[in-house]
Amino acid sequence: MKFTVHRSDFMRVLVPAMGTVSNKNTITAIEGVLIETLDNGRIQISTYDMNKGFRASFEPVEIERTGRFIINAQRLYQTVRVLPDDDITIDVNDKLNCEISSGKASFSMFALKGEDFPNLPDLITDNGFTVSADVLKKMIGKVAHSIADQDKRPMLCGAFFKITEGGMEVVSCDSYRLSKCNVKCDIGSINESGSVSYSFIIPGHALGELSKVLSDGDEEKVTVYLSRKHAIIRKGEVIFFTRTIDSEYIDYNRMIPRDNGIIVNIDRDRLLSGLERANIIAEEKIQGSGKSYVKLTVKEQQLGLTSTSVYGCVNDEMDCVHEGEDIEIGFNCRFLIEAVKVAEGENLYIKLKNPNQAITIEAVEESDDFSYTYVIVPVRMDYAG
Repeated sequence: MKFTVHRSDFMRVLVPAMGTVSNKNTITAIEGVLIETLDNGRIQISTYDMNKGFRASFEPVEIERTGRFIINAQRLYQTVRVLPDDDITIDVNDKLNCEISSGKASFSMFALKGEDFPNLPDLITDNGFTVSADVLKKMIGKVAHSIADQDKRPMLCGAFFKITEGGMEVVSCDSYRLSKCNVKCDIGSINESGSVSYSFIIPGHALGELSKVLSDGDEEKVTVYLSRKHAIIRKGEVIFFTRTIDSEYIDYNRMIPRDNGIIVNIDRDRLLSGLERANIIAEEKIQGSGKSYVKLTVKEQQLGLTSTSVYGCVNDEMDCVHEGEDIEIGFNCRFLIEAVKVAEGENLYIKLKNPNQAITIEAVEESDDFSYTYVIVPVRMDYAG
C-alpha cells in the first residue's frame, strides 16, 4: 500500500480517531489504526477499542498501491503531528515495513496485516432516526457533568436518551445529582414504518468522544442507527459507534422533588461568579481531611455564600428574590458550579425545602423548545468539615 495525502486532511480524521484507540495493551491490533484503500479511490481509517470505534474516509492526493494494513496509532499520530504541513506519503511494503515521509523528513515503523484487525459491528441497521448535529451535541453537554464514573448500577455510568417524534429527553444521574433536559426538535425516521420511539443508554466515556466529532452550530443532520448492542452515529463520511448499556434506567421522575416551598430567583452570572470565588477555598479542603462544600444562606432578599478552610475563608452576598422560609444549606461547590454553568437563561429558580432535602435548579424564563431540571443533594455540614 502506498498513497499520498495532504497532512491537514489526514489529521482531520486522525485526531478524533485517537479517542477510540485501546491503551490497555491487550490486543496489539486494536492499539493501531486500520488504513485501507477503497474501490472508489478514497482512503478509509478505522479504530476500535472493543467498546467504541471510529471510521472515516478522505480523498488522497494519489494512490500508487492498494492495500490494507494496521499502523500503531500513537506512533502514527506523533509522527504526522510533527511533519510539515505538506503532502505526506505512507508506504507499507510486503515485509510490513512502513515509511512515512514528507519532503526530506522520513520515519520508519512496523505495520501489521489488516486481517488482524477485529471485526466491527454492523454499522447500518433498519432502526434509527436523524437529528441535527448541533442539537445532539448540545444535549450531551447539558447532562455530561452528572454521569457517574463508577457505580454498582451500570446504567448510571451513561446518559439515558428517550427519542420521540417531537424531540428528545436526555437524563443522567450519579446518585448525588440528576440532570434532565428536554428539547423539541425535528426528528426523522429511517425505518419503513416512519415511527420514532426509542430509548437507550450511551456510556459516559463514549459521549465525550462523540461530542468531539460533532460541531457547535452545525445544522447538518446526523443519522443514529440502533442495534441490540450498539448505537452508531453517522455524520457525512464519519462514523462513530459505541456499545450501549443494556439495562433499564432508573425511575428518574420520581427522584425530582415536587414540593420545595422555598424559592429563590437569582441572577445566573452573579451566582456563578460567587460560586467560583467560594470554590477557591472549598477546593482547598480536598487537600486536607475536609470535604469540599459551600454554605448557602438565604435570608430576606439576600443569598450568602460562605466557605471556610484552615487556609482562610470567603464570604459573598448577592441580591435575590426570595419566597418562603429562611434557610442554611451546604453543597459540594463543584456540583453547583457545573449545574449553573450549563443552565440557560439570565435568571434561575433554586427551589429548596430543608437542609437535608435535594434542591432543584430550573429556568425562570420558560422556553417553548428547551427545558431543564437539575437536582443536587446537599451535604450535612456538621460532618463536612
